[in-house]
This record gives sequence, structure tokens and C-alpha cells, in this order.
Amino acid sequence: MQPRVSYFFSEEIGVHASVEGQLLKPHILKLTHELIKAYELPQHLRMCHCGTSWQPASAADINRFHTDMYVAFLQELTCNAASVAADVLNHVLNQSVCFAENAWVYSSLYAGGSLAAAQALVSGDDVAINLMGGQTHARRDCASGFSFVNDAVLAILHLLRAPPASLEDASSGGETRRVLFLNLDGWHSSGVEEAFFTTNRVMCISLHRYAEGIFPGSGGARDTGMDGGKAHNINLPVSDGLDDEGFKLLLLPVLHAAVERYCPHCIVCCAGAGVISGDRLGCLNVSLEGYSAVIKELAALSLPLLVLGGGGFTQLNAAKAWTSATATLCGVELPRELPNLDSLACYPPHELQLAVPRATMADMNSTAALEATRDAALETIASQPQQTKPLPRLRLP
Repeated sequence: MQPRVSYFFSEEIGVHASVEGQLLKPHILKLTHELIKAYELPQHLRMCHCGTSWQPASAADINRFHTDMYVAFLQELTCNAASVAADVLNHVLNQSVCFAENAWVYSSLYAGGSLAAAQALVSGDDVAINLMGGQTHARRDCASGFSFVNDAVLAILHLLRAPPASLEDASSGGETRRVLFLNLDGWHSSGVEEAFFTTNRVMCISLHRYAEGIFPGSGGARDTGMDGGKAHNINLPVSDGLDDEGFKLLLLPVLHAAVERYCPHCIVCCAGAGVISGDRLGCLNVSLEGYSAVIKELAALSLPLLVLGGGGFTQLNAAKAWTSATATLCGVELPRELPNLDSLACYPPHELQLAVPRATMADMNSTAALEATRDAALETIASQPQQTKPLPRLRLP
């Protein structure tokens, strides 16, 4: 049966791109949306546009994770930034943060999309896609990188509070609901890890580049959770040049073991394009085929799946990755030639293919090192109690 896939987008997202603030993702999202429409993927999607199907997140929505003081600070930036200039350093985690007056409006858009996508899973959709989301670094009271509001945490909280008869049978009790979070973004999902580090309600798996001086400076393999969350945080740190073979060798056994042991009711995936070869900051070497193969594995698990966009700093490659992921989740194979779009006129002919070849860069990850990381993660997962698989979900009318 064809999966029911919903797609959340705002036609206004592109206006929030900022050269001064180094915020390029809105521009990439606009290009991705153009590709998705040109490939005629909307006929396979339930299109959910902002202003009709859903609304931007409210302050109350964002307060479910972020502090009152931080939310008020973001709102004040919009119309009276001078009045809060002295407070900026109180809400900045690292030097990569660059606040702009549109931070609140932009954040409420992508966070609203993620909350609406989470609700779509609650209401019975098989897959919900919000490529605007995946800002996984923000903490409760501060921004980190380009992440002002942590929409991934907000979406997970919404799923944990989902009403019965949607993600699980009513008789099993809402307090047993479990979410598996998977980060493929290339950068450690630091804010998500911190939010759920002490609970067994969420299991976090993050594959990311890890070395001294690499943003965000967290994500060591020994950080496996504490208190109630012990053994429920799995970091898969890698070095420069990770390729398709290493990507699959490390990630897929861990993913399948986690699903088998933890038995989540749903999965939230940050499918960032930072792992894709040629990313200007990612420094990993995964091809589009290798990336799409992992997305296909996720879909094959037949669990309710929320897919968020995350990051990516080579614009066309990121747009290709997210377009390919959307097609994969719909079960559609796309032509290799990119559609003829005015926005692609500035690119050379060899880039106008739905492919991202691996770069000629050294893989600093030995097979032995990847196997050791994988085996340690599998051992951590095996130390968890075996959970009971949820009863078949009940689709609402």
C-alpha cells in the first residue's frame, strides 16, 4: 500500500535568507521546493502549506521547551532589537550565533512546521516531512549555530504527549510511549541530546563528524546518558572523509539493533545534508545514493516517521539530497536529469544531474575504528531492557 506522506512548507521561507547573518538555508529550501514541484512529487504528497493547513508556532508552543526569558528576547528582536542588545550574550552558546531581527519569525515558521508534522503522525500519516526543521543545537535558554529554536525537541515532546488511539493502542498507556531520534546531519545534535539525556522516553542516535574544534564541540562516544536515560544516548563520532561503505557499516546495524531492542512507537530523523560529499563545512564523503539508501532503510521499518531537514552548506547538493529523500519516502524513482529551472541557470551542465559524486578526499576512518565504534554502540543498546513492541497503530478517519 502506498504510504501516506505529508509535506510541510511555507512559500514565504525564502525571504528569511540573510547574507549578513550567514543564514543560507531559507534559500536552499526555496530551491528544494522548486525541484520537488518540477519533479511532480506533490501528486504523491499531502501538501500542507503554512496559513492554510497549519500556522507558525506560537510563544506558548515554543515555551514547551524554551524559557520565558529567551522567548521574550527573540520576540523583542523583531521590532525593538536595540532594547535587548545588552542581553545578547546571555542567549548565545557559541561564537557561531548571529542574531538577526527575523530570528523569531523564521524560527516560528520552521518550528510550527515541525509541530504540525508531528501532529500529522498523531493523526495517522505514515510519514511527515518538514525540511524547514531540524535545528537541533538550540538549548532551553540560548541559540547555537543557526539554531534559534529547537524544533526537533518540540516535535518529540508533542509526540510523547500524543493522545491514545493514534501512535499506540489506548490500552497500553500513554506513559509508555517511546520516540527514537536519529541524526544524520553531520553535526552532533547537541540540544536534543541535552534535552533527553536523563530519560528513557527518547533514544537518541547521532552520527556526526567529531574532532577538536569541530562544531558544536560535543558528541563523544562515551556520552551514553545518565540516570533514567542511561544507555539511551548513542553517539557515532567519525573523522573526515567517511564514505558510503563506512556510513552503512556504522549506522545501519546500530539503527536496526535500536529499533529491535527499544521498540519505538515512532522515529524522528534529522536528515541533514552535511554528510553529503562536497559540503563546504561537512567534510564527509557520502554520495547521494548512499544517503538515499539510508532513508530507504528508515522507510522500510514501517514505523511512523517524521523527517526534518537539518543543515547543509553546499546549496545545490543540499537541495538534491532533500529532493531525493522526499522521492524515496514516496517510493518514487526520479529521472537523473534535473528539471529545467531558471534558478539552475547559473550552474554548470555537469552539476545538473540528480547525483553528487564522491570527492577525491582521504577517508580518515579505518574499518577497524568504525567497527569498534559500532560494536561499542551495539553493546550499549544491548544493555537496555528489552521493550515490548507496541500494538498495531490505529489509523484515525
